[in-house]
Amino acid sequence: MTRAHKLFLKWLLQFSLMSFFIFFIFDQGLIIKIVSSDKSYITSFILVLFFVISMHCFYHTFIISDELNKAHIIKKSLLDENVKLRIIEGSLILTSKGEISNGIVRDYFKDLIGLKKNGATSHVQILDSYVKKTVGFYEFGWFCSDIMLKLGLIGTVIGFIIMLGSLSDITTFDVTLLQGVLTTMGSGMGVALYTTLSALVAGVMVAVQYYNLESGCEELFSVLNQISEVSIDNSL
Repeated sequence: MTRAHKLFLKWLLQFSLMSFFIFFIFDQGLIIKIVSSDKSYITSFILVLFFVISMHCFYHTFIISDELNKAHIIKKSLLDENVKLRIIEGSLILTSKGEISNGIVRDYFKDLIGLKKNGATSHVQILDSYVKKTVGFYEFGWFCSDIMLKLGLIGTVIGFIIMLGSLSDITTFDVTLLQGVLTTMGSGMGVALYTTLSALVAGVMVAVQYYNLESGCEELFSVLNQISEVSIDNSL
């Protein structure tokens, strides 16, 4: 028994927990404190980037979730010997359910049925070509997660530059001057730590979302491979 949009609901649960965490630290005033203390503005950029990437993951997770629904429906329906997959006027028809909507599953089975009718015996190459089309869905997320960590390191370097640069202003051991230097050093340390913290947290949250998307893609092609190996010949 399959649950409709199980993959998307899993992402929605993850993002809801993340949103609650972000709201909690915002309510405690931590986000405003971190953003206002970061003179490099890297933390602000990381926060904006996190939400943009999350919307990218939302879009592609929904697509893969919808394709998984169709793949499971086809797999379950083809267990019945009377159910067939047909190409009629360019549309893919599952005789028990009707037309399969546009997407990866429809295109894959249209290509596969065409190959089978032309005498092909293996579906591996065509399946691999569709796998490569979806790799970009989640590899973009891994790339962005890595970029966030590197932004955090850049912020750390900038923070230390600000902190150590203030030492060059020390010419005497005047108390007033030292107070200003210590204030600047504290500001630089804040930039270093806050950018590192925000990059690590955002990077982890992005990685969790795209791990879910990657597992969904793997499940989709596992189901398509099972149908191709076991059920598709009987349905033609």
